Amino acid sequence: MKKSNLGYVLVLIAALMWGTIGIFVNGISALGVSSQSMAAFRLLSGAVLMAPVLAFMGCQGGAREGKASGAMALFKASPKELVPCALLGIIGLATANTLYYECMGEVGMSTASVLLYTSPVFGVVLGRVLYREDVTPNKLVAIVFNIVGCVLAVTSGDLSGFHFSAWGVVSGVIAGLCGALLAVFSRMATKTLHPLAVTFWGFVFGGCFMAVLSAPWSDVAAAMSPQLILLFAGFGFIPTALAYIFYMQGLSMDLETSKVPVVASFETVATVLVGIGIYAEPAGAIKVLGIVLVLASILIMNTNFSKLRNSAFVGHIVESMTFKPNAWWTEKSQDMDLFRERTGIALEPTVQESPWYFVR
Repeated sequence: MKKSNLGYVLVLIAALMWGTIGIFVNGISALGVSSQSMAAFRLLSGAVLMAPVLAFMGCQGGAREGKASGAMALFKASPKELVPCALLGIIGLATANTLYYECMGEVGMSTASVLLYTSPVFGVVLGRVLYREDVTPNKLVAIVFNIVGCVLAVTSGDLSGFHFSAWGVVSGVIAGLCGALLAVFSRMATKTLHPLAVTFWGFVFGGCFMAVLSAPWSDVAAAMSPQLILLFAGFGFIPTALAYIFYMQGLSMDLETSKVPVVASFETVATVLVGIGIYAEPAGAIKVLGIVLVLASILIMNTNFSKLRNSAFVGHIVESMTFKPNAWWTEKSQDMDLFRERTGIALEPTVQESPWYFVR
């Protein structure tokens, strides 16, 4: 498999894991923990779970070239290398989450979800400005399909619950921008640091920033129980540590910044499927259409149509569907001759120049 294609597959797997977030959020919020406290502990628990993984990988010789192996090898980073990690954690993770919660409080969950799906648009703009990535027609079509698909999948086409306020719209759009910047900062950081190290330091910076903003200690202490510890462990492992390991590893494979948010939007599909499968949410035709559009947008975004058009496979299909009058008339003439031999009845065309009409 081509290296970049494998990278997109890893991002897709990460998005699938992000789709399980609702399972943990519902369980933790039922125990009385606020959304911002949850976000802070999610990142901090992810960092705690990542620490032994980095130590093990460092001992196995997982350090990047030019550095000695050892338990602390992958933790070592220069201040210059930590800058994109800090931006990733503070802007791409903490600020995006904080503004998204603000948006939900102002305009409701449905409207906030729609505003967050502006992320692919920012992805294309940032890819063009920062990396000179081409803005192709299939990218634009994919973005339209993606946004419409996400909206339909989340709202089932019911827009009656939409609410608007100036701060709500601004915070939602900025959250979408921060989501697109996550791919940019991740791409910068993985050029010099191991993807696991980028993930760890991103969690550390983002978790500390969220902890300062939300002061979650008393909130979590009041709800502390074995069940909460188990939920936070799962929350920190599956949709956080493990998901971002796949995501960072994928971004280290020279992916296009403009394509990553569209591929990552598979999270929406996974979330909807979890809701249908686990929480028995209704799966109407409009919601299914939204899922199909999201999947189509991912396929369109990652398909080279000019290369596909010139491929042998498409050539065979086009050839099989092309009408060739001479070959058709030759075949029909042979059929007419065979019919005459077997029945003694001659079939003649009404007009000699046309192969379309026959009379007995």
